[in-house]
Amino acid sequence: MQPLQDHSPLPPAHRAGPIPPRADAASAAFAGFAFAAGDPPAGPGVVVLTRRIGAFLFPVLCFEAENMESEASRLRADEPALAAGLADGCFWSARDNARQRHHMLRDLVGKYDPPLNVEFRMGRAAPEIAALVPDRARNLPSGQAERGAETIDATEAEIESTVRAFYTEAMQDPLIGPVFKSHVADWEHHFQIVRNFWSRSLLGTSRYAGSPFTPHLSMNLKPEFFDRWIALFKKNAEANLKPAAARAAIARVEHMSVCFQAGLFPPKIPEMETLA
Repeated sequence: MQPLQDHSPLPPAHRAGPIPPRADAASAAFAGFAFAAGDPPAGPGVVVLTRRIGAFLFPVLCFEAENMESEASRLRADEPALAAGLADGCFWSARDNARQRHHMLRDLVGKYDPPLNVEFRMGRAAPEIAALVPDRARNLPSGQAERGAETIDATEAEIESTVRAFYTEAMQDPLIGPVFKSHVADWEHHFQIVRNFWSRSLLGTSRYAGSPFTPHLSMNLKPEFFDRWIALFKKNAEANLKPAAARAAIARVEHMSVCFQAGLFPPKIPEMETLA
C-alpha cells in the first residue's frame, strides 16, 4: 500500500513532514493508511478525528480502541475541544490485531503530532491546527528538524552480529522458524540482503535497492508472526547495537510491521479497499 501522492500546494505554515490529506480527495489516507469517512462502527480499529482548514484535513486526535463507536462517543463528551466541535471530521480503519493498532497509532501520532494526543508525540502540532485547538503536550521541540533525531553510531560488524543473532534465534522459534526455513533456500545470500538493508537504514549506504515488502507477499503470513518477529528483533538489536542505533532499528521494524500488515491484511472499508 502506497501513500497518496498529493502534488497540491502545501498549507501556508506547514512544516516538513507528511502532507495532510486534502478535504476534497476521493479517499482519505493518513501516513499511507486508508481510512473510511464517517462515524466509526462498534468494532476494533483506529480513528482519526480531524479539523478542516482550507483544503486540508488536520488530525486533532488519533486513538485506537476495541470499540471505536463507544470510545468516539466518550471522547466527544469528555474532551472539551471535541465537545466544542473543534473536530469536524472523523475517519476510521477497522483493525482486529491489538499490536497492529498500537503501532499504527504510534506511527500516526509521531507523524502528525495531533494537538490532543500526548503519548508518542515527536513535536509541536502544526501551526494551522494549534491556532484552533489547545495543544495538550508540553516541552516539545518546535520544528520538524528538531524532532528527537539521534546520532546513529553503528558499524557494519555490529549490523552483521545483529542479523546473524536474530536469525539464529528466529530459525529455532516454533512460530516463525518454519516460515523462514520454508522460504529461504540460500541463507548466506539472504544474510547479505538483510545486512545491506540495515546498512542502508542505519548507515545510509546504497547497497540495498529493493523493496522489503514484495518478497513477503507469497509467504502466507499471519498477524501473530509479526508480534514474534518484533520481539526477537528487539532482543537481538538491543544486545548487539549501541542504544541509539538499536532504538532506530526497532522503530524501523515496528513501522515495517504496521505497513506490511496494512498491505497484507487490508481492512474492510466500503468502496475504498486500496489506494493508488
